[in-house]
Amino acid sequence: MTIRIRRLPDGKYIWSIELSTPVLDPQLVEELVSNVDLRLRKRYLGEDVEVPEPPKTEERKEERIGRTIPLESRNKRLFGRLIIYEDKIVLEPLPTTDPAIGWLIGYIEGKYGKERVSLEGDRTGYFRRVVVSEKPSEEELEDLRGKATWAFIRAVTRRPYRKRVWRRWR
Repeated sequence: MTIRIRRLPDGKYIWSIELSTPVLDPQLVEELVSNVDLRLRKRYLGEDVEVPEPPKTEERKEERIGRTIPLESRNKRLFGRLIIYEDKIVLEPLPTTDPAIGWLIGYIEGKYGKERVSLEGDRTGYFRRVVVSEKPSEEELEDLRGKATWAFIRAVTRRPYRKRVWRRWR
């Protein structure tokens, strides 16, 4: 939401309200804009308007991060991270669609079960996060870190597969 307020030389105020959210429904957007407009009228123009309570939006439950482990190569190049929450772990790789990431996801699903593993992707088809809803022991965590580091490094440094092109020479 962007609000631009300008005061004219004669003491009057002009404002514009811009809101661009593809996630919210149009009715909620209209309520938010009218609520902001009423508040601005009350504050800057001194109008006696009744300001309603702002519309309620979904409250996000903030999770506390317990620890973050970087997934880096021997020369300290960062390839992703492993985030440990109170009740789950999250792998965040760099964006890629390499088969090594598929192998890692298969390994995690085999170890923890498909019902405990969820994948969050984006519109382009890359994996954004791999969420495991179980907190492993320190040994399992170190093993997972090693396998994830290998998969992320392999996915980023692999050359694209090139097909051989057979040409007929005349």
